[in-house]
Amino acid sequence: MLAGALFVSGCAGPAAPPGEPEVKGSHSVYSLPISKRGFYLGIVATPKNSPMSSFEDLAAAYEEAGRIAEVAMVWVEAQGIGEHEALKRNRLIEGLRVHGLRTFITLNFATIKKAEGGLEYVVDAPEGTPANLSDPAFRERWMAEARELARDFRPEYISLGNEINDYFYLHPEELDAYVSLFDETKREIKKVSPETKVLVVFSYNHLLENEQWELLETFDSRADVIGITTYPWKQYGAPEDMPDDYYSRIAMHTTRPIAFTEIGWISDPPSSEKRQSQFLLRFLELTKDLDVEMVNWLFLHEMELGGVAGEVSDPRTGSIALKRRDGSEKDVYLLWLDLKDLPLEDKG
Repeated sequence: MLAGALFVSGCAGPAAPPGEPEVKGSHSVYSLPISKRGFYLGIVATPKNSPMSSFEDLAAAYEEAGRIAEVAMVWVEAQGIGEHEALKRNRLIEGLRVHGLRTFITLNFATIKKAEGGLEYVVDAPEGTPANLSDPAFRERWMAEARELARDFRPEYISLGNEINDYFYLHPEELDAYVSLFDETKREIKKVSPETKVLVVFSYNHLLENEQWELLETFDSRADVIGITTYPWKQYGAPEDMPDDYYSRIAMHTTRPIAFTEIGWISDPPSSEKRQSQFLLRFLELTKDLDVEMVNWLFLHEMELGGVAGEVSDPRTGSIALKRRDGSEKDVYLLWLDLKDLPLEDKG
């Protein structure tokens, strides 16, 4: 999630390119650098009052997500084998679709677990199934999970791995097995839900740091969409510090539409809520020439990350939200409403 050359006062956005007028929104004090959008907006519908959210808080978050976004990122505790059963039980997909939201499901093949001496990144296999991407039993169970998710929920998007470059940076010897597993699983998904777009997601921070462009190129001919998470606040002190070509280099390595599945900027000190708005404006400026499928801000309401996620994440990550924990609006929320109001080009 990242950004660029804005006035720190927060009273103005970047200049619009020649031929594209700035658009002054009706909600915020900012002017958008684009006059229309060809991408969906998405959000994780985190409820207010976390971690003591009520059922009413959760229902209200779903309803609000349907008003301010077109895509809902589906987050459940089980994101590997067993996710289908969890989603059948909690009826989360139904709750989101009631409000007209397209759904984005992630089926992961790996997880971070506690181990002697710290944490380890390993294949996520249920008890009794070998934790090995080459093992026939694991492959069949994982493909069956994907097939059931696609058949029963018909999601608009399925990611077959989140930030996969992190795993293969540590386990490069397993890449060939995963590539063939991806190909086979995608075919199974298309048999039962041909309209579902199948993708993988890369951590853009680490893609840049570790120069993993070749890995991205491996999936250019395979995935329907290329997914990217981006958190430039970890690398830059302010959005205006981002270089102008920060995102444009992606187009040198893929011909696919780009789904920004997680973007945002922290509001906790030393950052601020206005800096979140500055980031969103800079992001829009730097990506305006890319073929963007969707832009998903991380959280609706602020939350506290727990479990292993809390151990491996900066505690300020929970502040990457459009609204405060009590439900009050941040500066970026009003800018987001302006973005939502823009004409959405027909995506076919």
